Amino acid sequence: MRKILVVCAAVLLSFGFACKGGQSGKPLMGIVTPAGDHGFTGESIRHGEAEAKALAEQNGFDYRYLTAGESGQQNNAVDTLIALKPKVIVLWPLTGDELRNAAQKVVDAKIPLVIYDRFIENFNGQAADISGDNVGIGEAMGRYFAKYFASESGTVNYLQFLGDSSTVPKERADGFASTAGSKFQIVQSFVTNWSQQTAMEQLETFLNTASPAEVESIQAIYTDDDEEVMGIVSALKNYKGSARINIKLVSGVGGRRENMDLFTNSGLPGIDFVTYTFSPSFIRDAVKLGADIMQGQAVNAPAGPRGAPYVKIPFAEIDKTTYEAYMQTEQYITRYSI
Repeated sequence: MRKILVVCAAVLLSFGFACKGGQSGKPLMGIVTPAGDHGFTGESIRHGEAEAKALAEQNGFDYRYLTAGESGQQNNAVDTLIALKPKVIVLWPLTGDELRNAAQKVVDAKIPLVIYDRFIENFNGQAADISGDNVGIGEAMGRYFAKYFASESGTVNYLQFLGDSSTVPKERADGFASTAGSKFQIVQSFVTNWSQQTAMEQLETFLNTASPAEVESIQAIYTDDDEEVMGIVSALKNYKGSARINIKLVSGVGGRRENMDLFTNSGLPGIDFVTYTFSPSFIRDAVKLGADIMQGQAVNAPAGPRGAPYVKIPFAEIDKTTYEAYMQTEQYITRYSI
């Protein structure tokens, strides 16, 4: 116990990791995730730790849970875990490309690797990939837009807000483009780094610098995260310009409690919202998959685009007709249980 705690303390002091776990002398699970730098990752860490602790107690293994705010720190976290010879490592990369070498070290060390959420393209050897169905979410969103604007005969102009350059926004945006149809035209695209504040500032800049005709041409806003949606709502509420706002639909992903009021009169008059479930509690599925692999269970999933078994976590569509029922679901209750 003392030896492993010393390792965790050294990591914490040298690289700024959070390091938590149970007792030593047992089979070990290693988990590496981003730091809790915004609401989603913070909630995810709480769920991931809770699931790891519960499974460790139930099944008699130990775990080390490391978080890091930069890719270099995640690389160091993986090195630390490899030295402890775990039976499995669950990795949620900040960026796939920058964690490629670390992931390869895990594979070379013959440690089963589970990659969660943000994938490493053109990489193989992992035991499994697991994420929400990001392509499916994008496809469903595209179909929703197409149906919503079916009566529009001309082009539908929209603004696009993406979280970052990882596989998650790309898969969602590609899925959207594949089903929305050719009438939808991106006027401007933004990268928010998953920040509500940044999304607000970006939309405010657009509204205050674009021509009135360009502002008035925007009929929809596509985002891939509910926190971005709240920033957009703030920008629209704050807008005092002369151009008329003609936005009719705003999309998001997350199904956050904070966004549910948007489906009522406390949202924005004349603007509809749609979102898709992608819960911080999904990391529990990744931790559970790692525990199953530790205990010799096969991954029951078809091969994905990266060659490994790919576990897709189902999603649900939420709009003003379904949000009340969604708030009664087990997924919603689990998300806000801690």
